[in-house]
Amino acid sequence: MFGGYYDDEDLPAGHHGGMDPVDIWRAMGGGRSGFGAYNTQQKFSEYFRCYPVVMMPGAERENLNYGGKIILPPSALNKLTRLNISYPMLFELKNEELELISHAGVLEFIAEEGRVYLPQWMMERLALQPGSLVVITSTNLPQGSFVKIEPQSPEFLNISDPKAVLENALRNFTTLTVDDVFEIKYNNKIYRIRVLEIKPSSKTGISVVETDLEVDFAPPVGYVEPAARGASTPRSMGSSSLVPTPDGHSMASMINYRQLASASASTASLSSPTGATGHRLSGRPISSRTSTPAGQIAVPSLSDTLSKGSEFAVSKSKNDVRTIPAPLRLPFGQLFFGYPVVALKGKS
Repeated sequence: MFGGYYDDEDLPAGHHGGMDPVDIWRAMGGGRSGFGAYNTQQKFSEYFRCYPVVMMPGAERENLNYGGKIILPPSALNKLTRLNISYPMLFELKNEELELISHAGVLEFIAEEGRVYLPQWMMERLALQPGSLVVITSTNLPQGSFVKIEPQSPEFLNISDPKAVLENALRNFTTLTVDDVFEIKYNNKIYRIRVLEIKPSSKTGISVVETDLEVDFAPPVGYVEPAARGASTPRSMGSSSLVPTPDGHSMASMINYRQLASASASTASLSSPTGATGHRLSGRPISSRTSTPAGQIAVPSLSDTLSKGSEFAVSKSKNDVRTIPAPLRLPFGQLFFGYPVVALKGKS
């Protein structure tokens, strides 16, 4: 019916209605999947009203916020199949008012006509509000080989294996663009990550699909290197700068160290001329000994202890209150198995 003929039988031999058979073959797709695939100069470019994925009808799909893919309407798929679009489909998203650009892949074609749904981080990257116009254009990006990222919080360092977490998160992305601040979710926490550098160097972006990507981490925003600690010097218990307890008091005041020290000093000075007189448990008087300096406790030798029996000295303080007897301290390497039993004389 081409060229004025209304019946195919009326067409002269070799006449195809004014259209070359090769043109018809090209219009039908040229033997490739989809119509019009022969024209390599065609691009998909449309205006859409953008909305965050949280406003999608149906069940909430929060996981879409932690990826780099968008939701387009079915009419976009119909147009894309008529063009020479390479797979995976990659798109450039542009806010024409502010000249902001990012890139994304497509996840599904289920949006309402004239609408596109974006992850929340992408809405913020392009400074878009719900209902704003965005230009979406098909594009081709080089395969990425390197990316340097910067976590936006020091909490990212709490992850035990950040590279494994990031590798798993990047499965939801098809492109990365410099200055993008995308979000990932791990252990019910959301981490924001900025793209600082990509290779091969490109003003647009890179594709991260089916490629070996080397990842480098910059120090997180707000991270401070820990200060080097100097060698600590031991402090004596009698110094004024004692380690404080949680309630603000020093440990010496908590255990009443001064009173314990004075009690030990009074116990150690039993044999001094000014000290109080002690008695053995057997009733015999204690022989005089050399006085010990204040603050130290006299320790009997092991031979005296084993030969003369127990020697629990008891003294009196100023307030006539009996103090605790001095503890038994033995030289290193000697053991004490108890005092010998001494029977009382003159009794059967």
